[in-house]
Amino acid sequence: MKIQYPKVALGLVLMLSGFVLMAHASTLDELKALEAGKSELQPRAELRSVPETSTTPAGRAYRLPDGRSINTADYRLVLFMQSSCHFCQQFDPQLIQLSTQTGFKVFPYTLDGKGDVSFPQAIPAPRAVLDQFFGPGNNGVTPTTWLVNVNTLQSWPLAQGITDMNSLLQRINQALMFHQR
Repeated sequence: MKIQYPKVALGLVLMLSGFVLMAHASTLDELKALEAGKSELQPRAELRSVPETSTTPAGRAYRLPDGRSINTADYRLVLFMQSSCHFCQQFDPQLIQLSTQTGFKVFPYTLDGKGDVSFPQAIPAPRAVLDQFFGPGNNGVTPTTWLVNVNTLQSWPLAQGITDMNSLLQRINQALMFHQR
């Protein structure tokens, strides 16, 4: 069969292919916008709402063992504790001392809904926070300490159970030196 109007047929093909390309480009643009939104990390409301318990300045330079410096305002020590936990009662005052010495502020979460002498204003840990830090459905162990970058929300587990402050500080340094490379 011979096409009698080749210019019309060619025009229709070009018009339809242009429409498909425009639709495809529009979809690609939408996907790119969605993906760009994913890379813009927003701090979780759970981390923003936790009271900072420390007497340290807003942030200060902290020198790593390899000579580099970081700003302590970019990081938080996230503590999971319970008011009835004997180990927390021993660990928490030491963590406050470490916080004062280094400048890292502490975000205390409580698993039993109550604070303790060291962190009387601890925030009850929402299920979403427990799932994020301990895995879905897990309730966590106390005391547990994490280092969290408040800008990217990248986190590093530091210790579960009671730990001496030299070991905790060594783990903080290791996490920061590895991250800074």
